[in-house]
Amino acid sequence: MRRIFRALALALTAAAGAASAQQAAEPQAVEIKGVRNPELKTYRVMLAGLDAFDDYHAFAPNAPEVRFRLRSRADKDTNLDDLAIRLSGNTVSLPLPLDANNAFALPRNEQAESEDAEIVANKPKGGIRWQPDVRTPGVPEGMRRLGDLRLECRVLIATAKKEIGFMLTALLNSLLLTTDWCGDEKIQLATPVPNKIASATLLHDGQRVELKLTNRGKGYIPPLADKTYPDDTLIEVVPAGEPEPAPTPTPVPAG
Repeated sequence: MRRIFRALALALTAAAGAASAQQAAEPQAVEIKGVRNPELKTYRVMLAGLDAFDDYHAFAPNAPEVRFRLRSRADKDTNLDDLAIRLSGNTVSLPLPLDANNAFALPRNEQAESEDAEIVANKPKGGIRWQPDVRTPGVPEGMRRLGDLRLECRVLIATAKKEIGFMLTALLNSLLLTTDWCGDEKIQLATPVPNKIASATLLHDGQRVELKLTNRGKGYIPPLADKTYPDDTLIEVVPAGEPEPAPTPTPVPAG
């Protein structure tokens, strides 16, 4: 089990650093609006996430799209008040509008792909996390749908594998003994949250199952690989500082 966690940590760390290493090798430093060495992702890496959304859409068939949410790294506390991003290539230059949650929809653009364009943010490198965001309409406020999280995981891992490349992906597949990093019950991947939470509770068949929190309440571990729970299973997420909901009454057998 320790080997699994080490391998996964290596994969995600390598994915996070792959763009930095590639950028450092460039003969000229990138600059955007006075920000030297800005945060960026290659367009081709992010397209792998769009492809995964299409390939695994059955997990959330009513979700219209995957958005990518940008959040500050916990150890950096990057100010995102004036955050702006742009799809930038040799001839392509498109602003990507952000919603109130600092999430954006990524368009498919053949010219940007052919130019190996980049998605560039006006923040220094290393201060931002990029997180897939899949939302099925109709899910109540304060709830997450398990199938949405399963699809988010596929998008995240697809971009990570594209970023670290074939050789390192193959090595990690051999260490993990699987190519499906989201669907193996030995592998537990956390879902990060933007603000600290008090609890995350899976609701299924009249039962309440408390989920393990991670990173001091900045994430939780959903049962992504457990087929006991269907995709429509809901997870109740309670922000820190709010009262816990009352437990569901357990029926008492007659007699």
